[in-house]
Amino acid sequence: MIAQSFLRGAWMKQGPMLGILASFTIVPLVSQDPYILGVWTFLLLNILVVVGLDLLLGYAGQLSLGHGIFVAIGAYASGLLTTKAGFSGWAAMPVGMLAAALLAAIVAVPTLRLRGYYLAMATLGFPVMFDAAVRVTSQWSGGSSGIISIPRLKIDGYILRDPLVYYYLVLGIVAVVLLLAWNLANSRFGLKLRAIHADETAASARGINVTSLKVMVFVASATIAALSGSLYVHNVQFVAPDTFGLNYSLTLVIMLVVGGMGRIWGGIVGVVLLGWMPELLREAATWQPVIFGSILAIIMLFAPSGLAGFVRRRSFFSPEEMPAGPPSVSSDGPVLAVRNIEKAFGGVQAVKGLSFDVRAGEIKSIIGPNGAGKSTALALISGAIAADSGTIKLGGYSVEQTPAYHRARLGLGRTFQHARLIPTLTVYENMVLGASVLGGRYGAEASRILHQLDLLRVAHIFPGEANQYERKLIEIGTALAAGPALLLLDEPGAGLSSAEIERLAALLREQKEKGCAIVLVDHIMSLVIPLSDSILVLNSGSPIMDGAPAKVIADADVRRAYLGERSDVHA
Repeated sequence: MIAQSFLRGAWMKQGPMLGILASFTIVPLVSQDPYILGVWTFLLLNILVVVGLDLLLGYAGQLSLGHGIFVAIGAYASGLLTTKAGFSGWAAMPVGMLAAALLAAIVAVPTLRLRGYYLAMATLGFPVMFDAAVRVTSQWSGGSSGIISIPRLKIDGYILRDPLVYYYLVLGIVAVVLLLAWNLANSRFGLKLRAIHADETAASARGINVTSLKVMVFVASATIAALSGSLYVHNVQFVAPDTFGLNYSLTLVIMLVVGGMGRIWGGIVGVVLLGWMPELLREAATWQPVIFGSILAIIMLFAPSGLAGFVRRRSFFSPEEMPAGPPSVSSDGPVLAVRNIEKAFGGVQAVKGLSFDVRAGEIKSIIGPNGAGKSTALALISGAIAADSGTIKLGGYSVEQTPAYHRARLGLGRTFQHARLIPTLTVYENMVLGASVLGGRYGAEASRILHQLDLLRVAHIFPGEANQYERKLIEIGTALAAGPALLLLDEPGAGLSSAEIERLAALLREQKEKGCAIVLVDHIMSLVIPLSDSILVLNSGSPIMDGAPAKVIADADVRRAYLGERSDVHA
């Protein structure tokens, strides 16, 4: 169905990647000099590493400054197993990849909890630790002298010593990995990685297990790097700790940044452009750091998205057929049951003694002055922050101890006070991301929401190009695309005109009629009062009244706390 068409479309739109790979096949026609072929083979192996690093950094936004350690693990595993344990090169290769994957999994969980500069500094120590470990275990690792006489790979007894044959072998392996990475990056998995890169909180609210996904891509990236290291040592037949040290790791990042992160082919451009620099500057080796640094500075100043940033990214997803409608919502019992929820930040009690129910097809509004705890209440219900005490039941399940992504998968959708869309995804891709919790029919549901909200005209633009009302609808659409039983809306009417508020109200009534339970936070009484079945009033974190709209707006305490003697409260 539509998900299959997405994947088919991704394969069909691989023209740039296939063109780049085809260009590498003609390299030997230009020169078959063994030295030149050796350099091109090394560049292909660097492309392998940079493509894996791009999945981690360019797509998932996790900066690793010590990725050379995983190349070294693949290289040393092949070197040690073939020279000291009698393994063939082909048998040693998967062992090195597995070792790198295991190490990545072990270090990923604590390391990837860090962000930004902290993550970069943590990974910066990887090559230093590996270098120290190799030198300490010199009796079997060779220490600073490294490992020599590593055997070449064989195929059916034929030793792969011909540079031309080895070049095409590596090119074939690189082609397979590149095509897999290309399709992975342009699949639902790739959308989730981009979401994590842009906004982890929003990604979690869309049902994405952020930590699990970051670990997965870190392991995959490390495994690809180890494959490159193994192929390298069976070609040069030597490895030393300095080969894949800190300078190598930093060079990989520079290649990726210059070529363009978040584009598989961008990394290839960076490797080819900078990979030849050491050869061209061999007579001026001391100037290499200066030239590399200058190129990086120019790119960061004038092309921060890298060279690939000059080409607008095209979506691999297109709206197609629509299903009959969203999943049905059960009306048995309350969809949401909140009991005695409390939350304090330091000495400030943000929410205290909050209790209420919301049933299917009911709109519960929460109002109160600024700082009353309204947005905090939504964050507690959605799982963005943990409650200090109390219980939250979603569809009968206790969820107060579960993370936000799990609550999203149980049928909770939410929007934020300031729209949190993924700016690097098109409008339709944002919808697909929201609907991804549905499994196989995510594409069709995303398409249905586009039609329902009259957003087809903006389906292939990026959220930043839409107007404010459209961005509000897009964020609501990403939540609705998952077919939620419960929808949390944080000030959806803010900044909208009267006509736009009327259209928003019509949309929310439609969702109510379909059985969706809605918790609405807003200051616009002309939106809140006509829509609400009941209104809960918060003041200084505590509920002061909960009842029908007419009763609430007539209450003197409510007027003093929030409404005042305003003439528009009956609007």
